Amino acid sequence: MRFQGIPSEEAVLEFIQKLPEGEWVFEDLKEKRRELLSAESARRLLAGLIDQVKGWKESFATLGRGTVFVFVHDREKPRAFKIYDPSSLGCSTSLTPPRWKLYLRELGEI
Repeated sequence: MRFQGIPSEEAVLEFIQKLPEGEWVFEDLKEKRRELLSAESARRLLAGLIDQVKGWKESFATLGRGTVFVFVHDREKPRAFKIYDPSSLGCSTSLTPPRWKLYLRELGEI
């Protein structure tokens, strides 16, 4: 599954309105937590994560405003997201896993 970066948090808020109904899976990979959500709960959770990303950009002086933390599988039908955190940044030979995943359950594991 290929993901594309979303360049601004405001654009992510537009995607939130497009989330289809269904059962959503939220995974916090750092805390090793997984839960099932309704579409409305997924919208609220994603909006909260976007607020957190905005906070990082405001509080970390070295973080560029154009830094992309949120990635979506399909811009037309947003059914899977990967959200990274500041610990993902740095000099590495490979991309670290995302901090959070949010996706429709019908997609299976992403």
